[in-house]
Amino acid sequence: MRAPSAIAVFDNEMRYVAVSPRFLADYRIDAASQQSVIGRSLYDVSPDISERIRQKHRRVLAGETLSDVEDFFVRPDGTPARMTSDMAPLRHPDGTIGGAVISLKTDTGRKEAEEALAASESLLRLSLEAAHIGSYDWQINGGPNLWSDEHCRLFGIEPQGGRSIPAELWRDIIHPDDLPMVEQRIAEIVETGGSGEIEHRIRTPRGVRWLYGRGQLVREKGKPTRLIGINMDVTERRILEDEFRELTKTLERRVEQEVAAREAAQTRLAHAQKLQSIGELTGGVAHDFNNLLTVITGTIDILGDGVADRPGLAAIVTMIGQAADRGAKLTSNLLAFAGKQPLRPRSTDVEALIATAGDLLSSALGRHIEINCIKRGYIGTVLVDPDQLTSALVNLGINARDAMPNGGSLTIDADTVAIDQDEADLREIAAGNYVAVSITDTGTGIEENIRDKIYEPFFSTKGVGKGTGLGLSMVHGFIKQSGGNIEFETARNKGTTFRLYLPCSGESQPAQATDRVYKRLAGGRETILCVEDDPIVREFVTRQLQALGYSTIAAGNAMEALAAIRSNASIDLLFTDIIMPGKTDGWQLAELARQLRPDIKIVCTSGYSTFNAERIVANPGILLLEKPYRLSALAQMIRRALEGPAQLAG
Repeated sequence: MRAPSAIAVFDNEMRYVAVSPRFLADYRIDAASQQSVIGRSLYDVSPDISERIRQKHRRVLAGETLSDVEDFFVRPDGTPARMTSDMAPLRHPDGTIGGAVISLKTDTGRKEAEEALAASESLLRLSLEAAHIGSYDWQINGGPNLWSDEHCRLFGIEPQGGRSIPAELWRDIIHPDDLPMVEQRIAEIVETGGSGEIEHRIRTPRGVRWLYGRGQLVREKGKPTRLIGINMDVTERRILEDEFRELTKTLERRVEQEVAAREAAQTRLAHAQKLQSIGELTGGVAHDFNNLLTVITGTIDILGDGVADRPGLAAIVTMIGQAADRGAKLTSNLLAFAGKQPLRPRSTDVEALIATAGDLLSSALGRHIEINCIKRGYIGTVLVDPDQLTSALVNLGINARDAMPNGGSLTIDADTVAIDQDEADLREIAAGNYVAVSITDTGTGIEENIRDKIYEPFFSTKGVGKGTGLGLSMVHGFIKQSGGNIEFETARNKGTTFRLYLPCSGESQPAQATDRVYKRLAGGRETILCVEDDPIVREFVTRQLQALGYSTIAAGNAMEALAAIRSNASIDLLFTDIIMPGKTDGWQLAELARQLRPDIKIVCTSGYSTFNAERIVANPGILLLEKPYRLSALAQMIRRALEGPAQLAG
């Protein structure tokens, strides 16, 4: 008869992994050399294996199962042999091929066949135990349910050598949430008469474990009688898979968040660039218009004096003045949006300013709006132009009133916040301590489709003739120019909160204003160096200063002014525009003038300024006159500078 006589297990390179003594004996390899072949190639140990058989091996490693493969070969001792072999791929639980299993058959009689069978069974048992794979043989018609020792260990049962396990005990060990699924899968295998696999949980003394199982139905005389199969512990693999899935989800969430953040940043950048472009345009127009208004407003006082005895003409001059004032207000609003308006920042008590704004709003909003000004008592000071901040709060309050036509409440509050670098980068401001002033209404909210437009100049929802559309753009430009940030939160029919972030000043007490009030146009005999690049404005200013009694030296740029300062000419005061062509602006000219003439007095003027709050505070001896200005304002500022304390260089 023919029976299995030898078996060997190889890896993907046909290196010995395990081998039975009978396999070695059939090849006439000494049993003492069994360990020496482990890890060596079959082709190195038996180099006479034909190419035809080697081709069979490659087919098996590719996934085929071959039976009754005949071969003639010469053993290492020189004796010829004829053998038949069965070849099958060695598969891992996940289905991948890890090598090959070869069983040899010889016609050497019953005894050799029985020995080979015993050897192969022993090798199979050892292989399964080494791989921690348990096997079972279940008589499905009520017979014994035989488990191998390793199968018992997997289920947390003491092994007793081929022990029969009651079905009730097996069901108790299966995790109750998985038991219906396992029983259904077994029923499907029995019904279809094939094989199947499953992964499920069991409860053992070591805790809950995951098993991978594969079963095969055995039929006898056409009827299903036995279910045989294996189980192996895959808990570690499941844990790794769960961790990998969670890691994948985390990475996906992070990618989604990063993409969303990048898209939001791109949207903010595009919006900021749009506002910047509009701001540059409006600021440039306002600057040129301010120069023209300076000439117009500066002559109104003179015209008024000239027609004081002619009421008809005096009324016309008054109307011209009112129109010029409205034009100046418009340019001021445009410059506020562009972040270019001249500011007078100083340390300001926020809570006192909120109380003042609340009083102004009480009369402006009407009795149907309840105003609440929260006083916390511990809010410090901020470095800001108080007049502009008051105007911003009033603007926001009026917008809130329009959002509450049937009445409601307006709450103004302030609190201190510390902004770290990450938050500062998001808000595009410097990290540090801020005061957040919030204005909250209970109105209709801001419609979603216009939320990205509310800071644009001339955008308004109030209808034609009911608003300039500059209110929010002014507030936005002012806050940005002051080194802060403005944000809003809104919900339909629930209200809106605007939050203004302003940098803390670090001073405990706000600075007091020291402006003097002049009752009449005061002149003098001093010499003033007038620096202005616009020839019309330069001509106007020098004429007005001369009319006030001053001697003047005119310069069209910083280089001409420095030449005059370096000369022996007597110069008491430098009156200079801030924005001028060339590499040296008004600020730099003022600093150079102080170095050359430490006792010189300085007044700067501009309607379009790029200076910041820190620069004003750092130069308390430099006075600022905003364009457009009237002759009275020019006269007062010149006398204030000349009569003020001496200014020190640096």
